[in-house]
Amino acid sequence: MVQWEVIGGAGSGGILVRAGQELKSPALDQRLDTGSLVEQVRLVGERLHYRLIRGSGPSEGWVSLKVSGKELLAPLYEAEESKGNDESFDKWQILGVKPDADAPKQSDEEVRRISASKILAAVGKPYSVLGLQPGASSAAVRRAYHILALLHHPDKGGEDAVFKAVGVAYKALTEAKLEEGGWPDLEGQAVGPWSAHAPTATKGITCMLFDTFGTPPWESRRLYTGSWQEGSVRCWELSKGEAGKSRPPPRLVGEIAVGGFVNDVAAISPFGLLTAQSAGMKPMPGESMRAWNLKTTPFKPVQRAKVNAIENDPSAAAKSLPAAGGSTAIVESKKKQDDEEVEAQEGDGSFLSLSQMIYLHYRGVRCISLWPKPENREITPHVAVSVSKDMLAMSKIAMDGCSLETPAVWQRPDPHEMAGDVNALQHEDVNKFWTGDNGGTLKCWDVNASGKGVVMNMNTQSAGQLSSIVVWPQAGVLIASHSSGMGFVDSRSCKLMRQQYTKEPVLKVCTLNCNSPTLFAGIGSELIQYDTRLWADGPDYKPKAVASWTLGSQITALHCTETGKGHILVAAG
Repeated sequence: MVQWEVIGGAGSGGILVRAGQELKSPALDQRLDTGSLVEQVRLVGERLHYRLIRGSGPSEGWVSLKVSGKELLAPLYEAEESKGNDESFDKWQILGVKPDADAPKQSDEEVRRISASKILAAVGKPYSVLGLQPGASSAAVRRAYHILALLHHPDKGGEDAVFKAVGVAYKALTEAKLEEGGWPDLEGQAVGPWSAHAPTATKGITCMLFDTFGTPPWESRRLYTGSWQEGSVRCWELSKGEAGKSRPPPRLVGEIAVGGFVNDVAAISPFGLLTAQSAGMKPMPGESMRAWNLKTTPFKPVQRAKVNAIENDPSAAAKSLPAAGGSTAIVESKKKQDDEEVEAQEGDGSFLSLSQMIYLHYRGVRCISLWPKPENREITPHVAVSVSKDMLAMSKIAMDGCSLETPAVWQRPDPHEMAGDVNALQHEDVNKFWTGDNGGTLKCWDVNASGKGVVMNMNTQSAGQLSSIVVWPQAGVLIASHSSGMGFVDSRSCKLMRQQYTKEPVLKVCTLNCNSPTLFAGIGSELIQYDTRLWADGPDYKPKAVASWTLGSQITALHCTETGKGHILVAAG
C-alpha cells in the first residue's frame, strides 16, 4: 500500500479534488487539507486516485501530484529513504528522547509520554513543538510532523491536545513558508522593474501596497498592485525563496477582479482587503467599494477580458486585447497550467459574488485611509475612512477583520461641493483627517466638530489637482503633492508655508509613518528621497534630495515599509 502526504495548498485551504481523472471533471465542494494522509488506489501519470486515511477532505477522489512544477503530494517512502541523506535531521531530537546504547529500549508508551510533555510545554513555538531548529527545511518540517502525528494520533493511544498542537505547529510553519520554500528575505534587494500590468492600461498602476501583515520574520514579503483600466488587484511574492526551487522575484501569486476601475486598495487584516473603484456602466451603490475575505477569495489567476473591468459593458468582449504580450499573456498562460487549482472559472462574477459591497457611495471611491496606519503585523487598524465625490465616511472595521460595520459611524455628503474629484485623503489622528480635490482645495475634518465637520479649509495655490497627502502631526506639517509640485502647509494654522514647483507633476508622496523623517516623492519618472531633518525654514528654501532613482515612465503609485532590520523598502509604479 503506497501512502501519500498532502504538502501543497497551505495558502488556499488545501488542494482541489475532482470526481474523475480528467482535469475537466467536476470539482468536489471540499478541498483535501494540507497534511492529510491518503492511500493510493490508482496512479495515472500525475493524476492520483486516493482514499483518505487521515486528515480533512473528501473520502475519495482524484488529485494532481504537481501543478506548474510545484509538488502537491509526496510519497511517504521517499521521506523515509531520504532520512539518511539529511545529517541535520535527528529523530530522537524530534521525540525529545535522549538515546542511550547501554540503557534498555524505551516502550512506545514511555516515548509518547516524554514527547507529549515536551510538546505541551512548547505550545506557541512551532519549531520547538516539532523538535526542530529555526530555519529548518520544508522537508524536515514534513518529516517531523509525520513522526509526531503517527506517535500521538488518538487512534494509537495519543492525546487529542497533543495531536492538535502538532497539527497547529505544522500548519503555522507551512503557511509561513511558500510552497516553493524559503523565508521572505528582502534585505538589500532591488526587485524589478517588471511589467506588473498591461502596458496599454490607462493611468498605469494606480495603487501599491506592501503586505505589512506578512508572516515571520516580520517582514513584508508580498506586494499588491492595482491597475485602473484592467480593474484588477494583483499580488506579487517578493521573497527570494529556496535556491534552485523558486523563480527569482517578483513572482505573480494571482489577481482579483474587483468589478470597476481600481483607485485604491487597503489591507485591514491578514485576510481582509478593501478595494476602492470607480463604478461600472450601470453604477449602483456599493459597486464603488468592496470588502474581500482572502480566506474565501484567494488570489488566483482568472480568465476574462482584460481591457476594462466593467462586467455590465456589452461591448467589453469586443474590445478585449489578444493575449500576445504583457501581463495578460502571463496570467492567461498560468491559468492553463493551473487549471485544476483555479476555482473561479468564467468572468469576474465568480469573485465578485464572494465579496461584500459597502453601501456608502454612489460615485467612485478615490481613496481609503486607515487608523492606526498598519505599519507592521503588530498594528491593527480599527477605523477606515473613504471618500468619493458625493460622500466622506468613517466606518469601524468589523471584528472578523474582513469587512466594515454598517452603518458608518460618521459621514458627510458632498464633501467638496462637487467642485471636482477628491483624490487625496490622509489621517492626522483617529478623529481628524485631510482631503484634497482637483481644484487644489485642502480641507481638514473632525468627526467631533459641530456642523458639517470642516475645521480648516484652504486653497493650496497649486496649478493643478491635489494627488496625495502626508502629515506629521507632532511637527504640525503637511505636504500635499499636486500636478505642478508640492505644497508645504502648517497643519495647525492651515497656512501655506512654501510652494515648491517642479517641471514634472508630483503624483505621489509617501512616508513610512508620522514619525519617520524620510519622504519619498514621485516627480515625473524620478523617485526622490528626502530627509526632512535637513530641511530649513523659509519660503525660498528648496529641499535637497538625499537619493534619487530614474524609472522608465511616470510614477503614479508609491508605498514604503520597514524590514525586520529597520531598513526602508519603497515600491514605485
